[in-house]
Amino acid sequence: MRVYPAKQHFAQTAKNLGVSNGVIYVRGGETIVHPDSDTEYEFHQDSNFFYLSGVNEPGFAAAYDIASSTAILFVNHVSADEAVWIGVPPSLDDYRRAHGFDQAHYAHDTESVLSALKPSTIYVLAHHKLDQLGAPLQQLVDSDKLLEPLHEARVFKDEFELEVLRRANRITCDAHTELMKGTRVGMNEAEVRGRFVGLTLAQGGMYEAYGSIAARGRNAAILHYTKNNQQLDSDAEMILVDAGTVLDNYASDVTRTWPVGPAFSPECRSIYQIVLDMQKQVIAACKPHQQWEDMHILANRVAAQGLLDLGILKGDIDGIMKNYVVGYFMPHGIGHLMGIDTHDVGGYPKGTKRIDKPGLRNLRSRREMLPNMVFTVEPGLYFVDEILADAKASPEVAQYIDFDKVAAYRQVGGVRIEDNIVITESGNENLTNCPKEVAELEAIRATAYQ
Repeated sequence: MRVYPAKQHFAQTAKNLGVSNGVIYVRGGETIVHPDSDTEYEFHQDSNFFYLSGVNEPGFAAAYDIASSTAILFVNHVSADEAVWIGVPPSLDDYRRAHGFDQAHYAHDTESVLSALKPSTIYVLAHHKLDQLGAPLQQLVDSDKLLEPLHEARVFKDEFELEVLRRANRITCDAHTELMKGTRVGMNEAEVRGRFVGLTLAQGGMYEAYGSIAARGRNAAILHYTKNNQQLDSDAEMILVDAGTVLDNYASDVTRTWPVGPAFSPECRSIYQIVLDMQKQVIAACKPHQQWEDMHILANRVAAQGLLDLGILKGDIDGIMKNYVVGYFMPHGIGHLMGIDTHDVGGYPKGTKRIDKPGLRNLRSRREMLPNMVFTVEPGLYFVDEILADAKASPEVAQYIDFDKVAAYRQVGGVRIEDNIVITESGNENLTNCPKEVAELEAIRATAYQ
């Protein structure tokens, strides 16, 4: 049996907290019922609680006595009446062993168990309920100091977490590859998204890691397009599928863009190849002690050269870079930290400010890359009318753009390619293995129409 490393996660959080005594106390999520009904919302565990417990059930809590390094799980008590509807739960000892705790008690005993520890301070998260502590213990609560040390612990994945992330990526990539084989003119975006969900659930995925995007043609110029209701009616277009699954509460986040027909149109192929070059060069550069924003700048420089070669941009590359022209074609950041949350915590350490420049202002992380961090690498190029109108209205930017050429590529919509990588001691490991080379995609797409 694989034991969840709850105690190790608590210990790392306590180390980051920098104190030698006191108790860390966290509450899990609870079942939520839709207003004026008896229908429950699908349960999603509180991410910070899951990191410290590995428990994916409602009504639990957990604590860690820092001085004695004792991890304690508080289990939701299921009555005999409730068991009729939801089943008989494991025993306290079963829960304790499965999640790597030293002790397990029922949640209604929280106050007495923690009082016996005689804590000087109880470190909690500000959004967690404290009613089970009781009034005397609530007087010892510090709700300010825990969040940042906990987030920093979550940034660095251990081998248990990395193995889950690898498996989540395999499931997601298998689904993407099957979609590539089966997409045809006449299908609806909703069917593409539905097939992804079915394929991932069938392999053990829990649910979508975020609102999946299945965007044909011009819809791909909408970065978080989730309507997913348009017909695939042209074999000259592409479809952008940004979809990941959650496995054991850890996310995957993968994007692939492929032709709706058996091959890319010349315009689509040109833009796609630039984005692929951006991604490959960035991934090759990702290693310890590099700054994440430098990866974004590298992607911009590769894009600038590619768009210059196509004639979409004009002038000198240094001027293009100085005026952040590529930010009008890639308005989002190069990627983000990933883990329990798709957009995982810790991207901006305390005191780190955003860079208020096109594209860069939307970076979800600014920090040094270090081993065991997991990032997405997701460059893209998009033809967004509103953003390009802003570019045209700015003489400093417009001088570098051939808007007649832009019009010729407008129907491309957008291209994004996204992989998940973990930083290693000497470079990185790419967790994402579904096809992305032009020749690979066209070979797969040709079979869809045979």
